[in-house]
Amino acid sequence: MRTILTFAALAVFSPGILAQPVPTSAPDLTGCWTGRWEDCKSGHSGPLKARFEKCDDIHYRATFTGRFLKVFPFRFRTTLNVTGQEEGRILLSGESNLGFLFGTFHYEATATDHDFTAEFTSRRYQGRFMLSR
Repeated sequence: MRTILTFAALAVFSPGILAQPVPTSAPDLTGCWTGRWEDCKSGHSGPLKARFEKCDDIHYRATFTGRFLKVFPFRFRTTLNVTGQEEGRILLSGESNLGFLFGTFHYEATATDHDFTAEFTSRRYQGRFMLSR
């Protein structure tokens, strides 16, 4: 009887002990994704594929392939840094220097288990990647 009273007292006076939130696990982006890219300044858009490889808990290596103006293929690789986590989503950022012609691109992204959206900016370009799996 004494054990039941002690447990009841703990439940009444320390509700946080019994109802601890379960931490949400961060999505794992590893694998292949498909979708589109679009440039808000020029209006250009096209197909986009990505392959994510997890380097460690705070870095992903992403390889993006797609088409520009429907006929010019592109491919580049970048490292994305995990900058935060909130309710089943991870936040990422990174940058890529794509040479003299295109310049340096900066990325800010959010991802769940099924969706990846990145905003990109450079000296001449501004747009987004929208991918899913």
